[in-house]
Amino acid sequence: MVIDNQYFLLIPSHSANFNTCFYCGCIASDHDYAPPLQYLEFYLATKEPSEFLKIPSCNECYEHLKMCKAGSLDERKDFAKKRLAKKYDKALTIYEMWSKEELDGLDFSLRHSIAAGLQLGEEATNRLLFPGFKFEAAGLEHQVNYGPAQHFDVFGEQFTTFRDALDFASKAYRISKNTLKEYFADHDNSFEKAIIAIHKEVADKAFQKQLKTRCNQFAKQHKQAVIFVHKQVDRYLSEDEDMTIDEALTLLYETRVKPSLTR
Repeated sequence: MVIDNQYFLLIPSHSANFNTCFYCGCIASDHDYAPPLQYLEFYLATKEPSEFLKIPSCNECYEHLKMCKAGSLDERKDFAKKRLAKKYDKALTIYEMWSKEELDGLDFSLRHSIAAGLQLGEEATNRLLFPGFKFEAAGLEHQVNYGPAQHFDVFGEQFTTFRDALDFASKAYRISKNTLKEYFADHDNSFEKAIIAIHKEVADKAFQKQLKTRCNQFAKQHKQAVIFVHKQVDRYLSEDEDMTIDEALTLLYETRVKPSLTR
């Protein structure tokens, strides 16, 4: 192919990476082009950023990248990984939520299904984390930009993978993985903020349950309307954050209920 002469072959610097997909680390069976062959004339004419590389690629990444118009190697790598993450979303979720030790109590069918998801999820995770490799092209050696190591904090404990952090946080703070994952996404991708929010919500629910029970008991004991008791106690508590429910009920009795009994 004449047009192929416009590209430089990406050659791994180390033999261990020969025949390896630059994007995900699987066995390479095709070549991707940056920029895509069909847009070569556009990139030549416009001088848009591109390395003009012929890149070893596995069949799956090669097929995904047929839909990518980007011309740079980094852009095409990001595109391939996003497509892989989307395709293996269910398996990645199983890998995050389950461990092999948790399979023992399941029936055979479910255990087999989860085990398969764990294996596929682990493979997909490794492909998504694959950084590429140092390579030569047009006689020049190129370093791969690995970027800063990713880590997840859980109140002083650090983890390099989301899965390990999620497993630790779930066990240490007795929160289901599903709930913790949902709150993590809703609270700036922070385990600490998520755990604090969950514990606060649990405490608020417990407080409201206790408040309802104590107000109902008070209303019944002193023959007061439940709505009236709730309203007054809520007002007392909002005016003094340090006041307890029992102190609010005592105040209500001394200032509103007891005087009415002496009339």
